[in-house]
Amino acid sequence: MNEAVQYIHQEYNEKRYSRFHIDGYIREFIANSADMQDKIEQGIALLQDWMNKEYYPSKNARIAQLQHMNLRELVTDVYVGVAYFLREELFTSVTAQMAGRLGFDDKLDAIKTVAEIMAVLCQTDAFDISKATRMSSLVVVSNIPLDSQLVDFIENSQYLPPMVCEPKELVNNYTSGYLTHNDSLILGQGNHHDGDICLDVLNTINKVKLSLSLDFLCSVEEEPTFDLDTEDKKAQWNQFKTQSYRFYDLIQSQGNEFYLLNKVDKRGRIYAVGYHITTQGTAFKKASIEFAEEEYLTGVP
Repeated sequence: MNEAVQYIHQEYNEKRYSRFHIDGYIREFIANSADMQDKIEQGIALLQDWMNKEYYPSKNARIAQLQHMNLRELVTDVYVGVAYFLREELFTSVTAQMAGRLGFDDKLDAIKTVAEIMAVLCQTDAFDISKATRMSSLVVVSNIPLDSQLVDFIENSQYLPPMVCEPKELVNNYTSGYLTHNDSLILGQGNHHDGDICLDVLNTINKVKLSLSLDFLCSVEEEPTFDLDTEDKKAQWNQFKTQSYRFYDLIQSQGNEFYLLNKVDKRGRIYAVGYHITTQGTAFKKASIEFAEEEYLTGVP
């Protein structure tokens, strides 16, 4: 396929599936929604009232860290993060994900404060916090009325498909190989550093051209590797399988040649970046990938 066309496809994929871009789409929607602007004003007033009260010393200290923050930006950040939860998500999981937006030095303090902020902002009805029974876990679900295109973007935003053009050269620990955004090459929140992580090795692996085995994908059906013993597991599996085949079709329609990017963990071990299409997944996932540039092996017994 023409190189220029490959770059056009790749830029389209990143703008459609990357949260780096989808965050911006959600912010634009919120900025242009009179109802959401009202909820932001209401949220600011609720937070100011909550922050002006006296609590126990450690809570007062945590709230004091919010005094220098722009509350409009904070409330907007919470709404942007919450918008991704189209279905019920555990409150503990949501607060852990949202904590990084505050930038506190102490992660535990950040999670506690986010949990309290969300309990306050829940009163705006931008999202619900609830539980099915007295003994159930708290869950969060968004009430933000996104349009169908944004919902589709969010549904498929968890993981980017592989690159369909050659990745950009990695030049430091905060480059990604993608065309439109950068990211840390070290896995795990809080693990980023600027030390040596052998960028030359990552660049070499990133440029190995791969393809999907269409014969395999057309003749073998992907099956779960765990028991579908609950309705939640069945729903999660069906969603994952549907998304996987959507990405198989996307890669095939864009020329069936792709590159998997790679990152390192804090011990230096290399991991392929990918979820629906990856060389480090189940046996099915591994079997579905082959080298794009095939060669006959000779001299092998």
